Amino acid sequence: MFRSRSRILAIFVAAIMVFSMFFSAVPQIVFAATSKTFDFIEVTDFHGYLQNDGKLSDGTIYKQQIAGVLAKQIKDIKAQNPDRTVILSGGDMFQGTPLSNVLKGQPVIDMMKNIGFDAITLGNHEYDWGINSVIDTQNATLKDSAIPVLAANVYDKTTGKPVSYVKPYVIIERDGVKIGIIGIVDNKEFPNIIMPAYIQNVEFKDPVPIVNDLAQQLRQQGVQIVVVLAHMGAYQDKSGNATGNLIDFAKQVKGVDAIFGGHTHSIVTTRVNGIPVGVAYYYGRGFIDLKITLNDDGTVTTGDMQYIDITGLYSTQNPVVDPEVQAIVDKAVQDVGPIFNEVIGQAAIDLTRTQSAEPYGDSLLGNWAAQVTKDAVGADFGFANNGGLRIDIPKGDITVGMMYQLMPFDNTIVTMKMTGAQVKTILEQAVQDGGKGIQVAGLTFKYDPSKPSMQRVFDMRKSDGTPILMDKTYLVATNNFMGTGGDGFKGFTDPDVAKTYVDTYKLVRDAFIDAVKAQKTVTSKIDNRIVPAKMSDATITVVATSDIHGNIYPWDYNTAKSANQGLAKVSTYVKQVRAQYPYVVLVDNGDTIQGTPLSYYYDKIDTTTEYPLAKVMGAMKYDTWTLGNHEYNYGLDVLNRIINDMRNEGIHVLSANTYKGDGTNFVDPYYIKTFDTPQGPVKVGILGLTTKTIPSWEDKDHYAGLHFNDLVEEANKWVPKLREAGADIIIATIHSGEESPTDVIPENQVKAVATQVNGIDAIVAGHTHAIISQHTYKNPAGETVIVTEPGKWGQYVSQINFNISKNADGKWVIDSKWSATIKMDDSVQADSDILNLAQPYQDATLKYIGTKIGVATGDFLGTEQTVKETAIMDLINKVQKYYAKTDLSIAAPLSSSAKILKGDITIQDIMGVYVYENYLYGIKMTGKQLKDWLEWSARYYKQVSSPNDPITKDPTLNIPDYNLDQLYGASYVIDLTQPAGHRIKNLKVNGKLVKDDDVFTVAINNYRFNGGGGFMQAAGITNPEIVFDSAKAYGDDGQVRNLMIRYIQEHGTITPTVENYWYVSTTPVAEEAPSPVTQPTPATTPQPQPAPQPVYNYGIVTASALNVRAGASTSSKIIGVLPAGKVVTLLEEVNGWYKIDYNGKTGYIYGKYVAATPNPSNVTVLKAVKVTAKSGLNVRVGNSINAKKIGAVPYGTELKVVGEYNGWYQIQYNGGFGYVYAKYTK
Repeated sequence: MFRSRSRILAIFVAAIMVFSMFFSAVPQIVFAATSKTFDFIEVTDFHGYLQNDGKLSDGTIYKQQIAGVLAKQIKDIKAQNPDRTVILSGGDMFQGTPLSNVLKGQPVIDMMKNIGFDAITLGNHEYDWGINSVIDTQNATLKDSAIPVLAANVYDKTTGKPVSYVKPYVIIERDGVKIGIIGIVDNKEFPNIIMPAYIQNVEFKDPVPIVNDLAQQLRQQGVQIVVVLAHMGAYQDKSGNATGNLIDFAKQVKGVDAIFGGHTHSIVTTRVNGIPVGVAYYYGRGFIDLKITLNDDGTVTTGDMQYIDITGLYSTQNPVVDPEVQAIVDKAVQDVGPIFNEVIGQAAIDLTRTQSAEPYGDSLLGNWAAQVTKDAVGADFGFANNGGLRIDIPKGDITVGMMYQLMPFDNTIVTMKMTGAQVKTILEQAVQDGGKGIQVAGLTFKYDPSKPSMQRVFDMRKSDGTPILMDKTYLVATNNFMGTGGDGFKGFTDPDVAKTYVDTYKLVRDAFIDAVKAQKTVTSKIDNRIVPAKMSDATITVVATSDIHGNIYPWDYNTAKSANQGLAKVSTYVKQVRAQYPYVVLVDNGDTIQGTPLSYYYDKIDTTTEYPLAKVMGAMKYDTWTLGNHEYNYGLDVLNRIINDMRNEGIHVLSANTYKGDGTNFVDPYYIKTFDTPQGPVKVGILGLTTKTIPSWEDKDHYAGLHFNDLVEEANKWVPKLREAGADIIIATIHSGEESPTDVIPENQVKAVATQVNGIDAIVAGHTHAIISQHTYKNPAGETVIVTEPGKWGQYVSQINFNISKNADGKWVIDSKWSATIKMDDSVQADSDILNLAQPYQDATLKYIGTKIGVATGDFLGTEQTVKETAIMDLINKVQKYYAKTDLSIAAPLSSSAKILKGDITIQDIMGVYVYENYLYGIKMTGKQLKDWLEWSARYYKQVSSPNDPITKDPTLNIPDYNLDQLYGASYVIDLTQPAGHRIKNLKVNGKLVKDDDVFTVAINNYRFNGGGGFMQAAGITNPEIVFDSAKAYGDDGQVRNLMIRYIQEHGTITPTVENYWYVSTTPVAEEAPSPVTQPTPATTPQPQPAPQPVYNYGIVTASALNVRAGASTSSKIIGVLPAGKVVTLLEEVNGWYKIDYNGKTGYIYGKYVAATPNPSNVTVLKAVKVTAKSGLNVRVGNSINAKKIGAVPYGTELKVVGEYNGWYQIQYNGGFGYVYAKYTK
């Protein structure tokens, strides 16, 4: 019957063809002579699973031969329907197993070729190794194959056209039937799950309109069956309901006969609008077989998607496999042997998974693994699960294979943004009943196993000791197993956390391998970052600031830019701490009211408005304020006004060692704050102490009637009184620092208090602007005292935590205590409440400091103040000398960021240059005292052992820049080849060597006059004769800063000039002999003296600019300036100066800044070279990297070489000569 029907149909078709010969305008439609049924096979998300480890019920380990079994099953179907089988892949075929990863997917491609795959759609993981790793991008096929790679909706942003490495579709022919296969990718998922670097110029478009258009085009080309091959997924529940992007796509598609999906690792067999839709699971566990029939009338009938599970077929020791594909797998296994055996590093010790504590602790291997995870993505914290680390790493060689054994899973590193509270949830889940534990990096925590689950974790801190705040956000790194809730870590699936989930697609294993290679020798240590401990009954928290120096706003008045400092930022942090801890003490440690234009304005200009620091600190609810030395800068009238404002804000003002003349305390010695806890009241005592050496710096009138006692004596007096008053905890807030070798007066006594006074639990230090997280000392009773110091300006705060419990006698005892300094960085936003409160103060200040006072013709910069004479330091000294009317002036750099830029000068500029409220003195000094003073200053530098050594600060003495005095009006050299005390050479005034008994008037500030820095003592100066006192002469206007403002206002315009009085030498400097004393001789007839002999040689200018003067003296008029590198004819030498011809006039230049050079007209150009350094090439005065720089030449500049010296070229430069490093020329 079938044969008869076929004969009739053939006659009918022939008739149609004859008819069409007469009516050629009618489209020719060809139907199948008989119905044809095709098998459409889909395998998706294979992920390199050629084989896998399996375990029998008896524990026997065997290899599951997945690829061999899969090939056998597909080939069997193909054999039964040989010319009507289409084999498709839904993508993500290659990345995922060691065997495939190491060989970059090649054995999988070989498997696909052998089976006979007809097409693959592009998966997101095809990008993992770079798109050209598995794809022949020229032909849009898999490498070394004809298998086309499809994706119709992947476009190049730069051209607006489809990318070239894939095809939108392919047409194949089976048994005379044209079949069209359209490939698409998930346009919603791909942009977020692929490494951004791989797709920065790629756009994933909506596939619906593209597929609808292509389906129509394919039909017009005679294609009879159209299927979509999508790397897009869906999920199907037990009731058969399917959802997901693939389903949404299917609902909108027209003109296609079937849709095959992938990506979601799910099994889907459904229909949407009559179209079969399927997803074929993952890892080769099965495949989909869909029967599609082309009927004899040209219509298409589709069967149902059938998922064929093959796991039972390969889960045996002796599966039935396809021998050809199995041979491919076996060869791959053989090929990776050498790769797995590669030694990539050494383990210094046995890196074991043994945990440091029961039930949970840290391990050597876990600490290393978590640290690598954290560092791989620059996260704050890194987490690893104990179960993910499969083997210990023994001491010795580490191979690639061991890394695959350690991390056999292809887990990727993922990141999430989590608050401290959300991090705590993860840690609670780790140590709960039935928890799996955890390995961490970047943090430490304790847990109390006796507490209920999810209430055990406490004392969470970052690795630097700073606390983890519950409402602060941190970047967390872990593996994608944990990050999606594996091992019970459901905290990662919290919607607020999950929405920040980012998969880096970097394999954890690859990160391990990279880390071993980078470290070469791997080690680790148990540091008890995870510790079981008893949770205390209460925690008392102290937050401390010190040396705020007038900083409220996060603003640098010197640079007029935002800065991470100020009380507004501190306020945000304090609020965070108060939200986390119930019992908080907030203290400030002094030097609060001096330092910024804002504080100065309300110290001296507006003296009626409530003081801004008092208002802000009151709003922040400070408990105490300890007085510092700078509180006395403006005298007692100002200080008493501010003390009153502080007290009105409820702030207790402290200084136990500051007394009035009648023996009573100037302010309160201490304050006790009481907290009511469920276990009873806790009393916290705060003792305030102020450095006793204020008289060494401050004007006597500013502290009239007060005296300052020794800190150790006063602490021993007051601590017992605090204990008698019931203090359970005692904190000393001491405006004094830790003692150091640079101390010349006993201004710092913190170590002495810590080690010589019993009963203090912690000390907040100040004054030195040091950042001390925690130092520990033992008091005479053997008890630990911790010391912390929070730097300056509110850039840091100190935090001290006391964990306390009641003992058997019902008394509070400290179980543990720790301190840390917390940086007010970008993560801490300024408190808007404080900003709004202080805004009127800020507005008034900015208006004041914006006042124009003059104009600068060039830049005055403070960047090199410590290594050479600068225009900005010469300006300060010039002003001091001008108003004090002295012979000489001495000043030191006060700010490394000091500058006055070309253009208008404002009060703000000068406040940034001279940051202290110093007054000016003029005193008499002898020549010996002057030299001793300079020798004391020159201790600042480290002695050199080679001319090429850099000029640096002595790291042992570590003298502050503000104690590096510079003398103006006298010439001298600092010889760093000599030890401290013997460095000042050839000290001259007016060109004459200074003698010990010479007497000069010298301008110095009141800090120096009162002993600051130890200079007066070092120079042996006591009760000097005072020739000028700016406070008496000008009142408040006599501050050096105000004198600078006045000087600029009087002169209108200032020009940056360097007088070249002094320099630092790294080569030995010969002492000049003093002129012999001339004895009287009988009068004789004067004899004619020979004229100075011309030298007739040439010199090159080595300074950045060199003044030409009318005479051989710095006091002579400047008649011009020579640029760096300028060659001049030297006519004669006069007392260290060279006489030259300058534009037809006689001029003199300082010999120190001139180097010998050849006659420019008498040299031969040896060759021409070009600069090859992209950033340009420095030109120096000599053939050494330490020679002075006189200019630079850009990349590509042609240079004429006139000499070669030890790797350097001498070149013609600016009409003279210079030297460049030959390596960077060609």
